[in-house]
Amino acid sequence: MQVSAYAKVMVAASLVGLSCHALADQLRLKNGDVLTGEVLKKEGDAVEFRTAYAGVIKVVWAEIATLDSAKSLDIILSDKERVEGAFVSLDDVEEGRAWIKLENEQYRDIELAELRYINPSPELVRGGYKWTGRINVGGTWTQGNSETQALRLDTETIIRTLQNRYTAGAIFNRAEDRGNSTQFNSRGYAKYDHFWSRRWYAYGVTSLEQDRFRDLQLLTTIGGGSGYQMYESPNLNLSLEGGLAYVSERHYTDPDKSYAALRWAVKYDQKLLNGFTQFFHEHEALMSLEDTRDMLIYAKTGFRFPLTERLNASTQWNVTWDGSPTPGRKEIDSTLLFSAGYAW
Repeated sequence: MQVSAYAKVMVAASLVGLSCHALADQLRLKNGDVLTGEVLKKEGDAVEFRTAYAGVIKVVWAEIATLDSAKSLDIILSDKERVEGAFVSLDDVEEGRAWIKLENEQYRDIELAELRYINPSPELVRGGYKWTGRINVGGTWTQGNSETQALRLDTETIIRTLQNRYTAGAIFNRAEDRGNSTQFNSRGYAKYDHFWSRRWYAYGVTSLEQDRFRDLQLLTTIGGGSGYQMYESPNLNLSLEGGLAYVSERHYTDPDKSYAALRWAVKYDQKLLNGFTQFFHEHEALMSLEDTRDMLIYAKTGFRFPLTERLNASTQWNVTWDGSPTPGRKEIDSTLLFSAGYAW
């Protein structure tokens, strides 16, 4: 019996389809779903996965039960060990674990929680780095019945390597009303984080601040402690810190003072509405070990709205709370800001 040309084409197409399916990567999720596509990379708490039906998607790493890949991948574990190999499916593999077929045809059993990077960017390995930052500017200028000028500038830059993170930033505020200064303050800070595991790190931090209207000629802080990086990715970041600090306050009129303090801090940001906006909240608190009334809190909360790939607009509410202000000064300073920014 002769086979028609149409049947031959259909059989060939089916074989090609089965072959492509067999060569595809698969993610098996803890809820039972199976995703088919291609593993691209993992640098944070999610893996980038290319599918034929939804393009590139991000899958939370903690929700993956196991996986397999059609080709060899560049894998870095939490202890910085680097291996080349493909994930393979075996009948006895446990949820939360995976087998890697190494280039020498041997097999390696790992916990998925041990895996830190898949196909990491070159700047994250071999002593390289990733550099990010932002600068925001806002202000007002009026003439006529009112004559006011105000300028707000804040900037932050972060250099990230595999084990280290360097952060530096500054805030600058000036405002006048008919030639009289109504706001005059600035603050600069620098911080170093050293990661001894995937999430835990030790930090050292210092800052300098001056504010005429709070009677602060110079406020100096220096401290250190430990932090926990709960999430670190382009879409979600959350870190928690706790430690000790030394605070020195020099005043224009009030007596100077210094004290040891407890320090804790939170830094959080998350993209919402498919990246249309980003919510952020940061706060740092310093509480004297001798007198809890000597307490400083710096907080900012707001939203950023991307205008282009690099430009954004933002609105934020800044609050500074001083538990023992100079006589005649208030405890709380708050500012609602609207600004434009550039990020890289």
